Parts: sequence; structure tokens; C-alpha cells
Amino acid sequence: MNKIKNSSMFLLWAGAAISIAEIYTGGIIAPLGLAKGLAAILLGHLIGTLLLAFGGYVSFAGKKNAMEKVRDSFGSGGVKLVAALNVLQLLGWSAVMIIQAGRALNGLVPMFQGFGLAIVGVIVFFWFFFFNNFSKRINDISVLLLILLCGVLFMNFSGAAPVLPKDSISFVLALEISISMPISWLPLIGDYAKDGESSRGVFLGSFFGYFLASSFMYILGLLIMLYTGMDVIEFLSGNSFKVAGILVILLSTVTTTFLDVYSAVVSSKQIFPVKNENMMVLVYTVIATAVAYVFPIEGYQSFLLLIGSVFIPVYTVVFTGCLMGESEEPSSFNVVGIALAACGTLLYNYLSANGIGMPTIIVLAAVSSTYMIIKKISVFGGVANEQ
Repeated sequence: MNKIKNSSMFLLWAGAAISIAEIYTGGIIAPLGLAKGLAAILLGHLIGTLLLAFGGYVSFAGKKNAMEKVRDSFGSGGVKLVAALNVLQLLGWSAVMIIQAGRALNGLVPMFQGFGLAIVGVIVFFWFFFFNNFSKRINDISVLLLILLCGVLFMNFSGAAPVLPKDSISFVLALEISISMPISWLPLIGDYAKDGESSRGVFLGSFFGYFLASSFMYILGLLIMLYTGMDVIEFLSGNSFKVAGILVILLSTVTTTFLDVYSAVVSSKQIFPVKNENMMVLVYTVIATAVAYVFPIEGYQSFLLLIGSVFIPVYTVVFTGCLMGESEEPSSFNVVGIALAACGTLLYNYLSANGIGMPTIIVLAAVSSTYMIIKKISVFGGVANEQ
């Protein structure tokens, strides 16, 4: 892949953030009300996107993709486990995107009834093929069009005052699902960041591109639910701007999902040889589309939190190792790193299930501090033994 300009880096991650899934997730936060909902969205995105942008910076600095940086911390054996988990979450995430876009397409265009998912899958593959082999400008133009279309939707509300949905959600849970969305991109941002123009451009471009667009999507979903009582698909189906709705669905899905599918291919290279990327993208697109027909979309919120529970502790180990200046790749397995990542996942799920504190912050602090202490002790112990 050729160098990605700073402006294209911004638009790449803005495009990744503009999706039906993000609007839908913003609607989940609506029971908090407007003020608390906005606070949870903005604070959660600030935390999550800072981690995301740092992940991009780390890959750019080392000129390595996401899983190659994981290999530096977890070893040649440990990275296979992380890469396999990443492929699974990326295919699952692709399926979620295809489901939401396909259902919306079925609702907006009756003649597509029953074929929406397959149509979206085909478009995703050809979008990747064009982006990877010909030009990134089409993606830039599409993202700018998406921003304009979403602005049109943003202004298309009726109702004098917000009405709180009957469902309930805690502020901490709303905060976590705001953090988890940018975190879900951590295992793949390095696949693109390594090809950036500059470290400053990579960090700022990915941060502002994702933070601004994703926050906007969440807020759009929040307002749709508060002012209409509908989820995003119902809103688009009954909206007077149906053409805009169709374009938003298709463009937002392909500018997001092709990133997931391509990075699933990149991660697969840590597990088995990949001789033909285009063929592998086709295979994974078919698999994601097939999974979309059976994926339990009702468990979408739990799926999002599960991604955070796995990759927050994994990347805490990666980031901590980088900050400590670790440069040598473990021979096969970084037992300490793998054990701490596993413990961090269990801790995150326990805290989340019981509504205790802020799971992301607690896991970050616990895993990072423990990793540093163990590594310092092992270094000192090694020096003492040599003496």
C-alpha cells in the first residue's frame, strides 16, 4: 500500500467512524438524557480515541503493522493467539455492519427484500479492490459526501423536546460503549498508520478524524432516539430524504467494512501464509456475509464490550512495553504479557458485569503497573544473578 497523505489519514478514520453501527450505538445511550448522554459520548470518545491514535503512532514509529507490533510484545507464538482473536472480531464486526446496512436497504428499497445483505457484501469487496489497487481518492470523496449527507439528516428532526426512552442505562455503561468503539479499531489502525506521511499527521489525523466523526454519529443516534423514539433504521426508512438515507447506508458501510476485512487478511498473515490478498479478501467477505445471516444482532452491545475486554489489556501490554523501551521480540511466548492480558480480560468483564468503577481505566492502570513491576523485578533479578 502506498503512502497515505495526512488529509487522507483524517478522511480514512472519519470514514471508518461514519456508520450505521455508530448511530445505532448512540441511540442506546438515549435513556441518560441529552446532557448526560453528551457527556458520556464525548468523554468516552476522548479516552478511546487517544488510545487509538497512540496505537497508530506506535506502528508508524516502528514501521510495522498492528499485529507485527503485537508480535514484538507477545512473541511469535503469542501473536498467533491475538491475531486469531482479531480475525474473529473483525469478521464479527463486518457481519454486524452488513446486517445493519442490509436490513436498512431491505426496508428502504422493497425490491431488495431478502437480498440486502448479499448486495452489501458484494459492494464491500469491490470497494476494497478499487481502494487497494487503484485510488484512495474515491474514498476521500465518499467520506466528504457522507459528512454532507449526515448533516442533512442531522437537521431533519421534528419535536419540541426530548422524550426519554423507557429503557435504562448507567452512565458508566454508556461511557464504556463510547470507549469500546474506537478501541475496536486498535488491532488494525497500525495496518494503515505505518504508511502515513508523518508521526504528527498519523496521530492528529487519526485522532481528530475518528473523534469528530464518531462523536457526531453517536450524537446523531442519541438525538434520533430522543426526538423520534426510533432507531436509525426506522428513522431512515420513514425519512423524507430516502435517497440520502440509501447513500448514507451504502457509503458508510463500505468505507468502514472494507477496513475490517482487509485487516483480517493482514492479521491472518501471522497465522498462515497469504499468497493472494484479493482472493483472501473475497473469502473473508463471503464468510462475513454468511455470518451476517445468523449473527445474533440483539447481542450487539455485549459483542462491543467483549471486544474492549480483550483488546484493552492486550494493547496495554503493547503500549507499556513500548514506553519502557522494550526492543527485543520474545522468542515465542511472552508468558507475563499473555497472563496479564488474560487477567485483564477477566477483570474487565467482572467489573463491567457488576457495574463497578470504570473498567477501561482500572484495567489500564492494573495491567500496566503490574507489567512494569514484574519486568523491573526480572531485570534487577537478572543483574543480581550475573553479579
